[in-house]
Amino acid sequence: MGIIKHLKQEVISKIAAGEVVERPASVVKELVENALDAGSTEIKVEVQAGGRKFIRVTDDGEGMTPEDALLAPQRYSTSKIESEEDLFSIRTFGFRGEALSAIAAVSKMKIITRKDGELAGVEVVVEGGVFKGSKEVGCPLGTSVEVRDLFFNVPARLKFLKTLGTELGQIGEVMAKIALGNAKTHFQLFHEGKLLANYPVRENLSSRLAEALGREAGEKMHFFRSRNGEIEIEGYAGEPGFDRPNSRGIYLFVNRRPVRDRLLTHAVMEAYRNLIPKDRYPVVLLLVQLPPSAVDVNIHPSKWEVKFTDSEAVHRRVVLSIRGLLERAPWLKESRERVRNHLNELRETPAIYPHRAAEASLPFEYRKTLEGKSGQDDSQLASRHPFLGQIDNTYLVFQSLDGLTLVDQHAAHERVVFERLLGEFSGGSIRRQALLFPEMIELSIGEAKATEGHLMELEKMGFEIEPSGGRTFWVKSVPEVLAAREPLQALKEIIQHISSWGKNADLQSSFDPLLHLMACRSAVQASQTMSQEEAVALLSDLQTCISPSRCPHGRPTLLKITLADLKKMFQRK
Repeated sequence: MGIIKHLKQEVISKIAAGEVVERPASVVKELVENALDAGSTEIKVEVQAGGRKFIRVTDDGEGMTPEDALLAPQRYSTSKIESEEDLFSIRTFGFRGEALSAIAAVSKMKIITRKDGELAGVEVVVEGGVFKGSKEVGCPLGTSVEVRDLFFNVPARLKFLKTLGTELGQIGEVMAKIALGNAKTHFQLFHEGKLLANYPVRENLSSRLAEALGREAGEKMHFFRSRNGEIEIEGYAGEPGFDRPNSRGIYLFVNRRPVRDRLLTHAVMEAYRNLIPKDRYPVVLLLVQLPPSAVDVNIHPSKWEVKFTDSEAVHRRVVLSIRGLLERAPWLKESRERVRNHLNELRETPAIYPHRAAEASLPFEYRKTLEGKSGQDDSQLASRHPFLGQIDNTYLVFQSLDGLTLVDQHAAHERVVFERLLGEFSGGSIRRQALLFPEMIELSIGEAKATEGHLMELEKMGFEIEPSGGRTFWVKSVPEVLAAREPLQALKEIIQHISSWGKNADLQSSFDPLLHLMACRSAVQASQTMSQEEAVALLSDLQTCISPSRCPHGRPTLLKITLADLKKMFQRK
């Protein structure tokens, strides 16, 4: 007798339910999405005990006839598709006909519904996937689905649920996501009879941001939109600095469907590259709209995953859309104006800390900046917003019309140098300076091989290197910005980076970390004294940058302390 046999239907149902119903939040997501598919404008969610004991979703949608209500909890019963072709043009949240049957298989479910035109509604009861009965009832137009004792017949799943607070938090997050994608529907979430979240109907998403993500999100997230052919991208992106320690602040939607997608997440992170620290994540609401035939949502029963027909085009469009906003930096408009005021209205006054750094200690390009400005800008230095001096020889202090502006001199100069290097590198090659006497360096075997394989790229970065045999090389030229800053040490660090990438490393597509290193090594350092002229020149250069508010590693370059902040600190009314 064989050992392979058919599984019992009840086992099959529980296995299927496990793919759709992971926790109470999964139930809420599926039921709310069904309500949206029914054309609802009012959706009310009520839960008890974090959703373990009780979940009820009530809507004012089109409702169901008694016949449809009896079919709805059965597996693979749906009104949303009819043929195989429909699977490749999904326009609804639900379509597989699995959600209600999966939930009913692991709970005690009651459906009360009435369709427009029907004199009475119907009540259908299912427990553990088993039909228990139906009857005619009086009820308003729409549908109410009640789920009690979730996982009552699957104790192993019940054990893996988290605390009440955690499960309730997951439900709240699901509701926030769905509300963000559907601004023209009114959502309410109640727990133990208390209103936890209320999302009124909104004409646009700007009001929903503060409601769903908090007041700070409403203030620090900015709208973007672009279209390329049939791909439409819009949403809100947070300012650099308004970030999170994990990716939970990235909200992704495809055709209004909330999704988890590595491609879209990578595109968002790529747009913020060099603007936030590597271990931080931005807060972004991204909505991708494209023809249903261009995206496959039939990947997994939970419907969180999608696959794009042209993933490269979608990725590129997302990066360009968000990056376009970040480069415009709308939140810096006032800051840029204040910086211009500093430059146009400063006058020559003795600095509080007037000691000038020796010229030889400044980076080459900075000395050049000062030489070019000598005698030209002194007459424009303002009295109303003077440079006040340094704190700890690291932070530059400027007085502004409405408070103080503090500049981290190293971070600010690092941003200036990085963008300058990036521009030169993109234009062909970084400016270099020939050494009066070539220097010899000796590398490890792996580093020597990596160097031999990337001599042309290194030359583009400003290093002219010639093999001398074995593991030694002659260095004839170095980048201009590093000429006075131990260029050979920087070169060795760059070569170590290249050798760690392996034999297939492509410096052309991976030069950002190397430019970061060069900018960091050449920038004016913390604890270095700067004169008034040097500080003003740095502020001038910073305000011309594309992303002046952050260094290439994501740290702030400047901070503003307003008069309102000072009054608050001193407890003045």
